[in-house]
Amino acid sequence: MRYGSGPQVLRDIDFYANKGEFVSFVGPSGCGKSTLFNIITGLLKPTAGSVRVNGQETTGHPSRSIGYVLQKDLLMPWRTIMQNVTLGLEVHGVPKREARERAAALFDTYHLAGHENSYPGQLSGGMRQRAALMRTMVTDPDIILMDEAYKALDYPLKIQLETELMTTVKESGKTVVFVTHDIEEAVTMSDRVYVLKAHPGEVIREFSVDLGTDSLQIAERRSAPRFNEYYETIWRSIGATNSGDGRNQEKSA
Repeated sequence: MRYGSGPQVLRDIDFYANKGEFVSFVGPSGCGKSTLFNIITGLLKPTAGSVRVNGQETTGHPSRSIGYVLQKDLLMPWRTIMQNVTLGLEVHGVPKREARERAAALFDTYHLAGHENSYPGQLSGGMRQRAALMRTMVTDPDIILMDEAYKALDYPLKIQLETELMTTVKESGKTVVFVTHDIEEAVTMSDRVYVLKAHPGEVIREFSVDLGTDSLQIAERRSAPRFNEYYETIWRSIGATNSGDGRNQEKSA
């Protein structure tokens, strides 16, 4: 993937995410994670290769099966929080009353009850990011792309929402593709972790994660028997990208 005549941004990216899987990408700055997400969503057409969603080619075309949560909330300042959350449903033609009813059920879960009629400028950064999460979740997508989505949240709420997301994935069969700089977050939540190198972005390792626990509680998963082992191995793999080491794919720690 290139932008015009500029340097190559991505090279030989080949990955998959099965139904109900939680897949993470980690890597240094400049490894093309945001470009990759824009290609997956169909916002950007790659110069080579293709994207398939639920068996259908979607290269260069947005898919209604995909929901995208950005690091920036991008809420519309002239709309209330309720109106922001229901925006995607309105675009999909859901009647306004039904859209509000579906959104209302999420305000308690995301700790925004009482702020339905507030405007984005009246909320903290963390509260606005929770509203952005709701805007995606309320559309009930099959695949959820998340780009550093929890970065702006305070730690206790972050842990709670991570647990709820994992539970939702396991119970509903949704697929999550997650970009994060937080290796702990990737190891804790993922079934598989891809490690990218930069300049150009390229997958150098793939880890299948088995922490030795079936618990979906984030605190319990971080104290699981193999957590530290995966953390250290992935950390070393990211460090190796700076020296050009580690091009052989590793399926498990």
